[in-house]
Amino acid sequence: MSRYFFRISNGRPHEDDVGEELRDEREAWLSAKRLVRDIEDSLEPDGKWVVEVRDAAGPLYLISIDGRKLR
Repeated sequence: MSRYFFRISNGRPHEDDVGEELRDEREAWLSAKRLVRDIEDSLEPDGKWVVEVRDAAGPLYLISIDGRKLR
């Protein structure tokens, strides 16, 4: 098992200093998707959320969600 860290930003970064022990990269990806579902209710027009998944070697995945008002 490896430790994965989930950095969340919506203009202000939230650093994950503890991380989570997960089986593999696939499990980290699934965990990041669940995290995105948990925070999607706070997305406002012209808002942006970024979730970055890191392991000991550095960044692994990035999920970016942008809300835009077009008119």
